[in-house]
Amino acid sequence: MQKLAERERRNQSLIEWREEAGQVKGTYIGYSSQHQCVYKEAKDATPLGKITYLEVRYEKRGATRQEAERNPPQAVETTEVTEIFRFAKGKWVY
Repeated sequence: MQKLAERERRNQSLIEWREEAGQVKGTYIGYSSQHQCVYKEAKDATPLGKITYLEVRYEKRGATRQEAERNPPQAVETTEVTEIFRFAKGKWVY
């Protein structure tokens, strides 16, 4: 989840602003802080992990870019993401 938080900060710094219908709008991808992590280990099998979290597309709007940057983001789309990974050679492999 720390990697996703870092990715969200990077996404915020790379917003591409565009003018649309007299307003400035920018979108970026963020991630919910809530997540579920499940770990499964079986005898004679590779341990597996599964993490589920929400990916959120945020939008910022304003009359100017400066106003849009100051305005709080609004969530406009949410997608559930599931990642499955395994433990091999002493580390988690994604």
